Amino acid sequence: AYYPDSLPAVVDIGPGSPTGVTFGYGAKFPAKYQDAFFICDWSYGKLYAVHLEPAGAAYQATVEEFVSGTPLPLTDVVVRPEDGALYFTIGGRNTQSGLYRVIYKGSESTAAAPAPQPTKEMATRRALEALHTPTAPLAQVLETAWPQLAAPDRYLRYAARVALEHQDPKAWREKALAETEPTALVNALLGQVRASAADPEHPRPGTENAQGLTKEAVLAALGRLDWAKLTSEQRLDALRVYHVLFNRMGQPSDAERQTVLAQLDRHFPARDQRVNAELAQLLVFLEAPQVAARTMQLLATAPTQEEQIEYARSLRVLKSGWTPADREAYFRWFLKAANYKGGNSLNGFFKRMKSDAVATLSDAEKEHLKAILEATPEVQAVAVAPPRPFVKKWTLEELVPMVDGLKGRDYDRGRTLFGAANCFACHRFAGEGGNNGPDLTGLAGRFSAKDLLESVVDPSKTVSDQYAAVVIRTHDGQTVTGRIVNLNGDNLQINTDMLNPGGTVAVKRQDIDVMQPSTLSMMPNGLLDTLSEEEVKDLLAFLLSRGDRSHAMFAQRGE
Repeated sequence: AYYPDSLPAVVDIGPGSPTGVTFGYGAKFPAKYQDAFFICDWSYGKLYAVHLEPAGAAYQATVEEFVSGTPLPLTDVVVRPEDGALYFTIGGRNTQSGLYRVIYKGSESTAAAPAPQPTKEMATRRALEALHTPTAPLAQVLETAWPQLAAPDRYLRYAARVALEHQDPKAWREKALAETEPTALVNALLGQVRASAADPEHPRPGTENAQGLTKEAVLAALGRLDWAKLTSEQRLDALRVYHVLFNRMGQPSDAERQTVLAQLDRHFPARDQRVNAELAQLLVFLEAPQVAARTMQLLATAPTQEEQIEYARSLRVLKSGWTPADREAYFRWFLKAANYKGGNSLNGFFKRMKSDAVATLSDAEKEHLKAILEATPEVQAVAVAPPRPFVKKWTLEELVPMVDGLKGRDYDRGRTLFGAANCFACHRFAGEGGNNGPDLTGLAGRFSAKDLLESVVDPSKTVSDQYAAVVIRTHDGQTVTGRIVNLNGDNLQINTDMLNPGGTVAVKRQDIDVMQPSTLSMMPNGLLDTLSEEEVKDLLAFLLSRGDRSHAMFAQRGE
């Protein structure tokens, strides 16, 4: 999502089964809901209202649970102009079908809401997108698009680069190679590589571009960047240029390989795990001498399965620089990863990664590692962080004063502690973690530090309807507590453990005697009791940062 030649989601809904969608246009609802984007989730029985707000050249969004039921397998949703009501249907997989109407009763005005006005940045973006054609005059494209290559808004940078890519790359190549502003340079070089390598006259990978762009010229321009002065985002963008360059224009020469290693090898590992993921890929591709040992250390300490998978995937094709101990540790990781949770394809991806890695082994290495390669993984309920020693039973009264004026905190230690407390097992944050609990990235916009601490110290005080459990008592006296995550005919699938999102218990509808909401949160108590005061501060700063390493709460730290 952070690649400069891609664009991110406006908001991450989380797990579910998306079905029908509609905007609230024409509904006799308050203005907020007339402009909302309504989306159905079949699995979790939710109708969400997504509230979009202009943010620069694009939008930001918040998600509201608009209608929910247990069960409520939503299939489609529309607004009926004749009465201004919202209608939705349920059913599917042999479950009971139904049609529901939603009307508004209240004191707020339901008059037609005015159309939202575009921002200045949106107007600029549309002007740039109008130039996404090879017939646009070059002079106009350069005048309009070039200044936006360094715009603070990534959507403007994206639109500007694409406008340039529609032009003959030779016409603006020298300007790109001579650019001095780091963000503009990186985006211009990315556009050059994409446009030149996509040209019909471009020969097959491994040879130089017939249009005149050379890897040597691009690498020389990238080499002018002062890595220590770049932000994490600029580093990520620069690394993307290296990746696309070698992918589209072939393997570097020995001299080019040494040039890149001299530029980048000393900067690995970095503090930002995203930068580490991209550096690991590049340095493995270049067979950097120390990349195996350094990446294995990152693999051993990474707090999330996403970060670990990044490193394991990169290392799978590395042929040189391995020690026997690192080789053993690498293949033992697959035994642990067999318990990681994800989509149905995850285990298949692991098998392919392992197969690629085995293909790099010599016959002697295969024989030495035979016991590990052929071992059967131990099945665990869920892969959780190792237990930490008890520090103290923190109370809300003790915690609240220590978070006033958070300054000089450590983002990376906060992220590590988020994993050590098993928070990543259930919650997403900044694109990482599980989906069995709410995404916590936007906490700072909804909770004060005190509210956040209270929800951790006493998770059952306020339980979100969206993630509330149900208590089911069957006719034979059994009790099942958890969230309904799927329906199939008369069968309900209940997740009973948030740390194990893939583990469910099946309950037949006809066997249910009583089903009612649970008053207890599925979030465990005492999550802060293994943390010191300084660790609590780092964790809280991480949670309130919205994933922004440059937030004022964090001291500036060098690489």
